[in-house]
Amino acid sequence: MQNFSEKYNYQRYLELGGIINEKDYTSALTRSKDSATFNESTTKQAENIAKFAGIELHNTEDAIDEKIILYGILHDIKPKETLDSDWRLFREVLRMLEDTDSLSKLKIACHTNRRPGTYCPLCGQIEFSEDCP
Repeated sequence: MQNFSEKYNYQRYLELGGIINEKDYTSALTRSKDSATFNESTTKQAENIAKFAGIELHNTEDAIDEKIILYGILHDIKPKETLDSDWRLFREVLRMLEDTDSLSKLKIACHTNRRPGTYCPLCGQIEFSEDCP
C-alpha cells in the first residue's frame, strides 16, 4: 500500500478547508500505511455515510478503501477540531485525500438536500442561504 503521507499535502488540505492541525494530519496519514485491523463499527459508520452521500467505496477482498482506513484512524485520534461528529470526521477524510468530487457529494447530501428546518451535520447551520464550509 502506498504511504499516504507521501502522496498528500497539508497545504492543499488547508486550501480545501481542512481544520485538523498538522500534527494530527501527519499522524493519521502515517498510521494509515500500517493499518491492518479495522473496527467493524467505524467501518460500518463510514460505509453508511458514503452510501447516504452517493460516494462509491472501493473495497475488495484484499483491500479496504482508503476512506475507511483514514476514517477509522481519525475516529481513534478524535482530533478536537472535528467536534466529535462522524459526519465532520468523514468530511475531513475526504479533504485529506483531496477527493473534491466526493466532498461535493457529501455537502450536497447533507447541506443542500436536507429538509427545511433541520440542521446540516457538517456545519450545524439551519439556513439554506448559508454556505457549508
